[in-house]
This record gives sequence, C-alpha cells and structure tokens, in this order.
Amino acid sequence: MGVYNLLCLLLLTSFLQLHILTGACVSIATGFIGLPASVSVSESTRPRSVVVEFQVQSSSLLPTVNILSVNPELAVFETPIVNPTNVSGIFNVQIVLSGSLDYEKASMVSVRLGLVTSSGRAEQTFHIRVVDENNTPQCEPLFQLPGVEVHVPENLPVPVTLYTVLASDADRNDTLSFSISQVLPKSSKGQFHVSGGGSIISSQPFDYHTGPRELMLSVVVRDKQGANCTGTVRIKVLKVYNPPLDLLLVSQNVSIFENQGPEDIVAIVRANLTIPDVLYTFVKDYPHFKIGREDGIIRTAYNLDLEAERALAHSVLLVRAYSVAVECSATATVTVNVLDVNEFPPFCSPSVFVLEVSETIEVGSSLGSLTCVDIDVSNQSVSLTLVNNRLSLLKFRVKDGQLQVNNTLNYDSAEMATNNFQYEATILATDAGTPPLTSQVRVLVSVTPVNEHDPVFQTLFFSVPEGTRPGTAVGTVVARDTDWPFGNIRYSITTGDAMFTIDPEGGELYLGGELDFEEQQVYVVGVQAEDYEQDMDRTNRKRRTVDITVQVENVNDNAPVCDPISYESTIFSTLSNKLPILSLSCADADSDRLTATITNGAAVDRFLMTGLSLVSKNVFSYVVDGVYDRTMFEVTISVSDGRHHTEAVAYIYVVPWTTTVPTTTTTTTAKPPHVVTVMSDYWDPEPWFVAVVTVTGILLLLVTSLLIRAILSRVYGWGPKDEPEPPSNKTEEIGKMNTEVSQNGASENDQASLDGTLRLSKVSIQDDLLRFDGKAQDPVSGRSYLFNSSSGERRWL
Repeated sequence: MGVYNLLCLLLLTSFLQLHILTGACVSIATGFIGLPASVSVSESTRPRSVVVEFQVQSSSLLPTVNILSVNPELAVFETPIVNPTNVSGIFNVQIVLSGSLDYEKASMVSVRLGLVTSSGRAEQTFHIRVVDENNTPQCEPLFQLPGVEVHVPENLPVPVTLYTVLASDADRNDTLSFSISQVLPKSSKGQFHVSGGGSIISSQPFDYHTGPRELMLSVVVRDKQGANCTGTVRIKVLKVYNPPLDLLLVSQNVSIFENQGPEDIVAIVRANLTIPDVLYTFVKDYPHFKIGREDGIIRTAYNLDLEAERALAHSVLLVRAYSVAVECSATATVTVNVLDVNEFPPFCSPSVFVLEVSETIEVGSSLGSLTCVDIDVSNQSVSLTLVNNRLSLLKFRVKDGQLQVNNTLNYDSAEMATNNFQYEATILATDAGTPPLTSQVRVLVSVTPVNEHDPVFQTLFFSVPEGTRPGTAVGTVVARDTDWPFGNIRYSITTGDAMFTIDPEGGELYLGGELDFEEQQVYVVGVQAEDYEQDMDRTNRKRRTVDITVQVENVNDNAPVCDPISYESTIFSTLSNKLPILSLSCADADSDRLTATITNGAAVDRFLMTGLSLVSKNVFSYVVDGVYDRTMFEVTISVSDGRHHTEAVAYIYVVPWTTTVPTTTTTTTAKPPHVVTVMSDYWDPEPWFVAVVTVTGILLLLVTSLLIRAILSRVYGWGPKDEPEPPSNKTEEIGKMNTEVSQNGASENDQASLDGTLRLSKVSIQDDLLRFDGKAQDPVSGRSYLFNSSSGERRWL
C-alpha cells in the first residue's frame, strides 16, 4: 500500500512539474493525501511520538491543519505539524502525541481533521486503535524502598497476620499473585506464608529469648504476564514480660452509635505512666478499628453501618501495650457494642394501592396485602395506621397486614362524582425506633357502579283545564333514582289514551288532543321510567311503571240553556208578592250556578227574580180613578252562569181582583219564541289592576263633576239654596186616594195590598221627583204632568 501511494505521488509530482515548465496554468485542488482510515498505536508509545504522517494538497503557501474533535475527548495530541515538500502545493503533516494513550480508558480514538486554505476547506476523520500493553504492577513505595518494619510482641497467638502488601495493576481484569522469594534467616522460611490478598501470616510463635529477634522477608508481586514489583518486610520481635506493665483499665465495655463516620473515638487504653515509651497495638487484626500507636486511642477505621454488616454489633478487641525500652507488655480487653441508629423508615410493598372495586363489595373483603419491613437492626416491629379523609372515613381498615373493606362503599353521590368516584386514604407504617420514622402508602380505590335501585315516581297526578290547546305541557313526570347519575331516566307511555305524549328525557307530559270536561273528566296514563348507564354492564337496567292520573278541570265554556225559553202565566191580582209567579227551567252543562236578572226597564220596577223564580215586588192594584196596574207584562229575563248568559221571555197576565183565593196558572204559548242568547268572552284582569282602574275612574269622575259644577255655577248662577223644598203634591194626592179606597169598603186583604202598593208608590214617586225635571207621568193615575224641581210645582196635562 505504501509503494502504491509513493508511485501516485511521483506521478503527480512529475505532472505538476511538466505543467509548470510549459507555463500552463493549473488549478490545484484542496484535500488530504495518504491519510489512512485507521492506525494502530501501542498504549506504551511515549509522548512526542508521531502517530500518523500524511500529505495535504493546497494552493496556499502554508495551509492550516486543525484537530476539530477527538472522540472520546482526550487531551493527548499536539497541534498538527505542517511542512512543505519539494513539490509545489504538497505539504507533509504529522500528528504527534502530547501524552500517553491508555487502553483501559479508550481502546478506539476517532480524530476529526480540518484543512483550511484560502481556496477552500476540507475535513476527514481517521481512527486510532490503541493496542493494549501489559502494565507493571505498582507496589506501595515504602514497601519497595526502603521496606516496611513490623514490631511483633513475642507472645502473640498464632496464626497472626503481620502485614498486608498493598499493590495494584492498571490492566483490566488482571489479577495479582503474591509470593515470598527469600526469608532471612533461612531457618525461619517455613514460618511464613502469604495469602492471595497479600497478607503475610506467621504460623509459628515468636520467642525473644530463643528465636531470632529480627527477620527479613522479600515479597514478589506478579501479574498474569509475569510483570512484577518487589518489596521487603523487616520483622522485629519485642520482649514482653520484663518488667511488667500495668494498665489503668484492663477490661472495658463501651457502646457507640453506628454511622458516626471514620475516625470516631471508641475507647482509650492507657498504661501506667511510670513506664516510658509505651506503644499500643492490636493483638489481632481488627479491620473495623484502628489504634493510635502512641496514644492508645481506638478509633473506627471507616463508617460502621450495622445494616451493611450485622457482625459489627459486638466486637472484642485485644490491645497490647508494650515498652521497647524496658521490654514489657500488657494486654487489655475492650468490648465494643455498636448501637443501631434509626435512620431508615419502613419499606412497604406495595408502595401504593391502586384498586378498582364494585360498590357492592362485601364488608370485610380483602383488597390486598401490605408487607412492611425495617432494615434498621433494632427495629423489627412496624405498626400500621390507616388515615382517612372525610370521604373515606370508616370505609377501610387494616387488619393483620390486610387492607379490608370496613363499611359499605358508595358510588351514588355527587360528592363521589366530584372526587372521580375514588376513595383516598393513607396507610402510615411506623417503626419502633427513637425517634420513630414513618412511611406512607397511598390507597386509591376507584368504585365502579352497580345498578341497584328501581326508579321511584314523585308525581302521579296532574290537572289540566278543558279547552287547553294540543301540544301544551300538562306537567312534568318526575322519577328519581338513587343510583348515580340520578337523572339518567327515560320515560315512555306504556298504556292509556293516545291523548297524551311524553318527552323521553325530560318527562314533560304533553296534550295530544282536545279535552272536554263534559265528555271525560279523568284520564289514566301508564308511564314507564327506565334508568340507563348506571352499571358497568350497560344492559343492566331497571324500570318501573305507574298510572298517572290526569284530571280535566271544568271551564265555563257553555251558555245556560232554558227549556222552554218562553213562558206565560196568568195570575190574579190578589197573589201575594211572597209567592213566585213562575220559575224558569234552565240548566248549565258546566254545572255552574245560575243567576237570573230582569233586563227590560219597566219590568224591573214591577218584578224581581229570586233565584230562577219571578215574583212581584208588591201586590197589583186596580183602583178606578186611582192606582191601576197594567194587566199584561212582558218580562225579559237574562240567565247567566257568570260568563255566558241566555235570555228568556215571560208573559204575565193579571186578572184584576176576582177572587180572594190567589191562584196561578202557567201555560206555554204557541207564540214564536223571542230568545236572545249572548255568548261572550270576558276579560279577567289581575285584582290590583281592577283596583287601580276603579280608583282612577272615581277620581276622574269626581274631578269632572266638580269642574262641570263650577262651570254651571259661573254661567247660570246655580247653586245650593237655603230654603227648604215644599212638600210634594203627589204625596197629598196619594193620601187622598188612600182615603177614597178605604171609604169604598174593600176587604181587609185588598186593603193591606193597597196599602203596600201605596207605600211603594210613595217611594217610587219620591224617587221620580228626585230624578225628573220637566215632563213626567204619575205612576198611580197614569196622567202626565210638568214638574219644576226647583219650585216643587207641577202642572197636569
């Protein structure tokens, strides 16, 4: 591949020189030449080494090559070095390392290069495959040179760990092995061995008096490829029992709390101060603790966590106090109790209850199990408490780790609908620590509907006036359902007259035809109410049917009917005014109360109606040259039911005084009937409107009267007179007539009738005197006269 690139380069160079010599103008392109797609570089390659070398082509005198990006990001490259070549437009480029590559950090590095010239810009990427090289294990510097020194009391129990070699290897997945290459003196070679973790262990006791007092071990640390590092361990055996050394506290029992961090003071071991240069050490290796060599203070080696290592709860530490100067030692026992700290709340499974149950679920049913544990060592009991809100109060309970239904659940309420038909509660799990810690488990129970209840009707009776127009709403049939939604009810008519229809949604009952009270007063309509969408099973519907009674109200829409409509009656003049002359035979289809009124003026003064009976106001009088009544009367009578009226005609024939025994004969004549029937509507305003109009009319009449009176007073000089009116001449004549009748010797009954007639005539005359001014007629004699109201005089005609 390199030869091929070299040939191409030589051909390109020759071509360029040829064109330069011939004076031809050639445009030189910009780009990379010979940049490989990837290169392999050993991770042991030293800095300032060239990683890759290639050429670029550019028309610029000195193009710029930049490293645009490195993936992954590593600051291990210097700025690319660009040098010109013998060929115009061709430049050599070198990519140089500024640091070391590490296979364990990145096995493949992608480098993006950018070429910038005056004529353009080009970019290209190449990749560096980092070749893994075996790294030499690294031993602790003090272990390598000058070596570590270990002081060992002679009376240590065996086996005993003297020292642990600390070493590491940067290679991935590489393991280290430890071995003792040399022991001095050689006689002690079988006494020591090294574990796979680098701990140097003595399997034989040390004796200060009979054994070697100083020993030296050479230890080799190797990786799988054989690379190694070495170090030295020097062991000095200490004399223990001469002289004796006294401790202030030979035995201690201390308690500390967990999670107090490293370097937490556990206990202090002190020797008698009379012994100089006392040093302290553990008899055995206790990885959880460490002791001050000179002060005897026992501290935690790291943060002690009982939850991570339960064995820390109880430890017995043997502490050796020794003096090199006097070659004496003593052993103290320190019992360490690590106390649990309540730092973790209970852990519950599940952490939340999300359930969907039917509203008819039985009380006592289990909704699920709840398991709560506390990883704190001393907290083995967890209590569960259910906290409800107002809606879920007393609905649930927790018993033996079970969430159970405590009361009947309800779907059918507006409050549940507002809460999306969901009960919410919280289970508090509390441990027994100090202070107690609590975890919360949310309980979300969605209730599904069940159609349990039939619709219940609230209205079973309506009344409607006859004559109501078809299409008018008679009333609203209301049924209620205690299943939510309460208003999900459809109405239909099952039986009854087709006179009515019903709105299936609103329940409005509409009139479908004309009503007539006289034809039918009561209608019975069978109405069915059926609920819907009140159950998860949409086909589960409940219905109820009732009979709705519609009472037709009577309306006065018929005029009274009289049969016959024409009456004739012949009476004697002696008939008592207390006895009826005739009675009308009238009826009303609406069963309204009928009243009768005389409408023609002359008859009004002579007769009156008592109910439907016609009576005379007074007895008839037929006195010659005196009061002489007519013998035939035509009486027009209006019969009314309060709204409509009908007229009937009565012809009264009076036989003047032929017998003392009054008799009455009523016949129906064959005369053509003279009947007037008036059908009229009436306006029935509100009472307040009538009162306002009445008061306004009275005030208007009063003002008008006062105004007219004032005008007449000014124009004619009218006004009240102080002189009393003279007595009426008519009164005097009536008195004379009464005397004449008495002298003619009439019977006592006729006389009584005449006296009554005269009294009525007097009243009538007085009324006439008050009403008339000008020509008038004497009601007694029938003669006409002129009357002056101001002077009270009259002149007979």
